[in-house]
Amino acid sequence: MDSNDVNPTLGNSPRFVDYRVASAHYDELGRGAIPHHWQQVLEHFAITTDPGNPEDRRQDMLVRNLDVVRPSRLDPIPFVLSDADWQQIESGLVQRAGLLNAVVADLYRVRSLLSPNGLPPALVFSNPKFLLPPHDYKAPRTEFLQLIAFDLGRSPDGQWRVLADWSEAPQGLGICLENRIASAQALPELFAELSINRLANFFDAFATHLQKLGDLCRPDGITVMLSSGPEQAGYFEHTYLGQYFGFPVVEGGDLTVRGNGVWLKTLEGLKPVNALYRLIPSRACDALQLDPRSLDGVAGLTEIARQGWCLVANALGTGVVENDAFMSFLPGMSTLLLDQELELPSLASWWCGQDEALAYVERHQSELLIQSAFSRSDSLHASLSHFQTAGLDATSLDAMVSEPHAYVAREPIALSHSPYLSTSGNLQAAPTTLRLFVAATESGYRLLPGGIARLATDEGEISKDVWVAQDVLPEIAADTPGWATARRSDRDLPSRTADDLFWLGRYLERCESGVRSYRSLFTHVGNSDLEGQRQTAATVMDLLVSLRMLTQAGANQFLTQMLGVRERDWWSILFDEHSKGGLLKTLENVQRVALHVRERLSGDAWQMFVALAETARTSRRVRSVPDAIELMDALIVNISALTGQTQENMTRGYGWRMLDLGRRIERAQYGIQILREVVTSESYSPPQMYLLLDLSDSMITYRSRYKNLPVLENLLHLLLLDESNPRSVVYQIVRLREHMSFMPLEQTTDEMSNSQRILLSAYHELTLAVPEKLASVVSQAGNRTQLRRVLFRLDATLTELSEIITVTYFAHTERSR
Repeated sequence: MDSNDVNPTLGNSPRFVDYRVASAHYDELGRGAIPHHWQQVLEHFAITTDPGNPEDRRQDMLVRNLDVVRPSRLDPIPFVLSDADWQQIESGLVQRAGLLNAVVADLYRVRSLLSPNGLPPALVFSNPKFLLPPHDYKAPRTEFLQLIAFDLGRSPDGQWRVLADWSEAPQGLGICLENRIASAQALPELFAELSINRLANFFDAFATHLQKLGDLCRPDGITVMLSSGPEQAGYFEHTYLGQYFGFPVVEGGDLTVRGNGVWLKTLEGLKPVNALYRLIPSRACDALQLDPRSLDGVAGLTEIARQGWCLVANALGTGVVENDAFMSFLPGMSTLLLDQELELPSLASWWCGQDEALAYVERHQSELLIQSAFSRSDSLHASLSHFQTAGLDATSLDAMVSEPHAYVAREPIALSHSPYLSTSGNLQAAPTTLRLFVAATESGYRLLPGGIARLATDEGEISKDVWVAQDVLPEIAADTPGWATARRSDRDLPSRTADDLFWLGRYLERCESGVRSYRSLFTHVGNSDLEGQRQTAATVMDLLVSLRMLTQAGANQFLTQMLGVRERDWWSILFDEHSKGGLLKTLENVQRVALHVRERLSGDAWQMFVALAETARTSRRVRSVPDAIELMDALIVNISALTGQTQENMTRGYGWRMLDLGRRIERAQYGIQILREVVTSESYSPPQMYLLLDLSDSMITYRSRYKNLPVLENLLHLLLLDESNPRSVVYQIVRLREHMSFMPLEQTTDEMSNSQRILLSAYHELTLAVPEKLASVVSQAGNRTQLRRVLFRLDATLTELSEIITVTYFAHTERSR
């Protein structure tokens, strides 16, 4: 390494001793003098590496704590550019966005570019992202592209070059927003000192523009975001954007085409959709006209969008211009369509469908990167070597010669290097690309004053927040009043989301019930005599089997071995993998459904779900009774925290009511089940009475109210008939009646609805019940027949109520459990 590899100015600081950039690459920090726009940032991080220094520990902590769920670790050092660079990039990318929109508009309308002096027809018709069904697409204001992403890299001569255009369903906008929030919170002093341009106006202007374009299609509709769901790699980004915009994040099953419109299935019925911000590929959007194998889209959407009855952003088929083969034609298209020279050059490209370009590629094949012309992975997740390594890239020269139009050759680029903070706390350099975003607004295309910088380091890929000062880019004006009034209400809750919230409530309560049952089992087994142990264990095991938390085989295994359970068998007893309703499966269902409704959960609530999953993962360390009790205690704490968080922080809309409906039904059924297992037969013992109180979390309440040993009449009043006890069955019925009275479709006629009728009947049966009779009426077989009949009817009522909710609000989602 020669002397040009070392930055002498940085070498004076202990943090910068490892910072080196080879002379073949552009150094973002300059060679010999730090550029002005980097000085304040570097001064902030140029501190001693003494482990005892509190400031140094803060920076090390920052590196770890910012590593939340995202494709790559977030580096605390932002990426900053000079005023001149930003102005050049803004002008060039705004021009390029307008050019790409003009090209797409021409290809789907008049197709004048498909001429001898324009685009070769093979370049367009061979591209699988060019779609024939959207021909004559009536885009509002002739705007096909509402959001475009660009990848940029700086070549050794200091020139910025466009490496890739992303026009299909650009990724990274949510990651960019998350990076900015994390970066600004971690470095508030530096952020304020540099007067960094905020992103809020850009997002507001973009969202407002989408809604106004949608109003041109249908004034009474709402805007939604179409995702393929939690199985998609970028779903967390979709939910993050949905939370910020206030747009429902929906899946194809939430939407339907009826007549001349797209409709959202909500709890109140069908609601018109006038704008659909899609986050899935065009072909996946319509199984009727585009891809019959797709389960992510809406059948008939293509025709609705083509006729201009619903805005689809970006328009279907816009991915035609995001292939690398288009790069070499853009300068000519700019002159032809805009009468302007292309301001920002692309990475040099040669489409092999032309004889002259093919001959050049054959002569220089070892110096070029040769790849498919019409397929590429999103470079937000691909290696940066995609732009830097020459060669055939797993293709062969013979294949290129036999089908030349399917290949494109690109010139490798020696990417510029920028600084990052290594895990050891030192400043190092790595190749860098930028992902920047241009969005359509009411004032035209505007560049996001920020973005994502990606660095290929020895520690893996990392990302940076991109900073630009407020005085560099003009302020983006957002129509705030219109944006605020256009926000969605809880009345637009999609039926699928309501279904997920309902079952999230059920799974959380089911999980708590199972955990309490296991904890009672181990607690009573550890504190009772041998006979009492067996009796209590048998009762709880019967309960767990009836709740489908444990298979009969698992129960028999435990009852046979009791306290002699081998260490390796504890996990299989607690988390029976063969039980479809076991604790393991229930915890998995909690996490799965929570992910489905991620956009409805606050950051604090989501962290609680993460903590619950982390606690469950420690289950394999259970080796004894104390270990099992400790694990159950920890799970109870996590679940109680989640329950409290939802009760105290969720607005009392349909979403919260659906969540609580699920909890109340599940809690009532559990209360009925434990009464049925413990006290419906005449043969019960005092330990089982205490077990009943423990299972229902009512021990303290009973002792504070009744000063004697457990008496069945008192127990039945407390657990079945006491409206002041949050664990009693009647309390759940009261809450269920309250929730259902607020639900839509319940007051469609003057008559009482089915749910109101059965809940009123259940309430009156409980309020008229006499605890003494329930406890004393015993058949010759030794069964409390009146109590059994009441419990049976209550359980049937709750099952019927669940079915009514499913049929009324969820059945059309095709996903109800």
